[in-house]
Amino acid sequence: MMSDIVVSGIFLVLFLIFMRETRNYNYYSAIFPQFVLGLLLILTTILLIKAFIVRKKRSLSDAKPISLKDLSYILIVVVLSFLWIYVMDRFLGFLVGSMVFGVGIFAILAGKSLKLKEFVLLSVVLCAIVLIFWFALGKLLLVPFPTGLLF
Repeated sequence: MMSDIVVSGIFLVLFLIFMRETRNYNYYSAIFPQFVLGLLLILTTILLIKAFIVRKKRSLSDAKPISLKDLSYILIVVVLSFLWIYVMDRFLGFLVGSMVFGVGIFAILAGKSLKLKEFVLLSVVLCAIVLIFWFALGKLLLVPFPTGLLF
């Protein structure tokens, strides 16, 4: 699929940019980001290989271009992700910001495909995951998170 190839290319560029940035960290500060970036590289490579294998099996006439609707969803999620980072650091903090933007992105991507009961249940699960993550890393392991004005 063409979209998998495009996304793989974007992830490879992000890998190179972020890996270059970790060179400025000391050894112990760079271990975890480089580990996550290594996972990103491995998974991106797998996605790219899979995309080329699928593309080789299909003829070129079967390939569909990325629809305008899908591109708009991608753009919205990317813009909201950068907005989440900005707002999380300055206003909402990690806990509230992650819950608000997580549910917001989930609402945009789910659209009208979910019933209200399912949406509320999945939103509660998302908030619970953020709470567990925040408590485990922020309170137990004392990893500093952005506090903003709220948490």
